[in-house]
Amino acid sequence: MDVKGAESHYLAARKMGQKEYSRNISKGQTGYLPFLEGVLKNIEIVYELDLGIVDLPLKKIIGTYTYARSRSFAGNYMPLLTLRTEFASKWASLCSAHINEGIRDPIKVYEYLNWFYVVEGNKRVSVLKYFDAYSIQGQVSRLVPKK
Repeated sequence: MDVKGAESHYLAARKMGQKEYSRNISKGQTGYLPFLEGVLKNIEIVYELDLGIVDLPLKKIIGTYTYARSRSFAGNYMPLLTLRTEFASKWASLCSAHINEGIRDPIKVYEYLNWFYVVEGNKRVSVLKYFDAYSIQGQVSRLVPKK
């Protein structure tokens, strides 16, 4: 896939993200992706368990780890930043790689209460969700809260 084709996919994904953002804002919710730092703000984690590389259903990946990264995506994991950004360029490159050879590198995630939050690989998840893929491999660390 050429650059123009990847950029048109980015613009289509961004449009989906803007719609989702507006829909959530109109319901009085945040328009951005949930972030685990906020979820865990008042929760004590007693230990972290390494589960290794696991095949993760994309529908179970619901957020990112940090507040700063959450602002790049709408709640449906579609991008929100404009086309002329480094973020958009990297997203389009990943889109091209996905079409031409597939995305093979596992992402890194935290699992908390059976939901996954991405530490590394947010753009890979976004591209795969855009193309309605089923799953991605991920290095999973389970966070266990105090009862």
